[in-house]
Amino acid sequence: MESMTGYGSAEGLSSLGAISTEVRSVNHRFCDITLKLSRRLSPLENRIKELIRTRFSRGRFDMVVRLDASESNTHRLEPDLQMARQYLDALRALKTELRLKGEISLEMIAQAKDVIVSVEDDDEDVEAHWEEIRPVIEKALDGLGAMRRQEGQGLALDLQKRLRAVRTLADGIMAQAPSVTDDYRRRLGERLERVLKGTDVDPIRFNQEVAFFAERSDISEETVRMTSHLAQLDKTMTSSGPIGRKLEFLVQEIHREANTVSSKANNETISHAVVGIKGELEKIREQIQNIE
Repeated sequence: MESMTGYGSAEGLSSLGAISTEVRSVNHRFCDITLKLSRRLSPLENRIKELIRTRFSRGRFDMVVRLDASESNTHRLEPDLQMARQYLDALRALKTELRLKGEISLEMIAQAKDVIVSVEDDDEDVEAHWEEIRPVIEKALDGLGAMRRQEGQGLALDLQKRLRAVRTLADGIMAQAPSVTDDYRRRLGERLERVLKGTDVDPIRFNQEVAFFAERSDISEETVRMTSHLAQLDKTMTSSGPIGRKLEFLVQEIHREANTVSSKANNETISHAVVGIKGELEKIREQIQNIE
């Protein structure tokens, strides 16, 4: 079992410079990924998202990947020859117009604004460095996965405890079920005796009423399905791969069967047991929201 909550980080070096990354995940119905990348690394967005999707199926992921520009050889200085020529022509015109003496030197032109410019390498070049950057991303995802598994182990222990409580209550309902009709027969007889005050009761009509109640309050099908769902829930918790959605479905079905049992049984003891089951199921449902 794996939680959807986790954190991972990593650092590494590449020929582009120092790479650092952080990734967080929380619960989400689908796989939702948000990336914040250094502009230089933006062409790798799809590669990083695909790497996350191959390792995780559910969760909201927020990843930051930084490239230390101070250690990156992504800029170079180049002369703007057109701008230099314009400065040179302007200086010559100024010298001629004002009849100035002296030579126009390289230093004079080089000090002019925008003659020497900083040029950034093409973004496409970063694709060639993916195999250097990928291990750093994978290391952060390894840390994230380890934390999600650790969180999942804690969730599994809590869910197993609550499932045992639900199973105990369900067993109590099954044990109580055979006595429901007998309890109704006794209560009906006492009620009729109070109302009729000694007047004879038609035994045929009385038995028909009891039989009708017994058919209407039969919860054997619901308890069998509830037991089956609990067994599937227990088996699913120990299976591999994403299980969160299946667990949600099974809890929903157990809750539905419990509601039906409560409405059909018309028995105080069973009703109290159903209330206990629904309380545990609600806590289980909350925990399952964070299971992948």
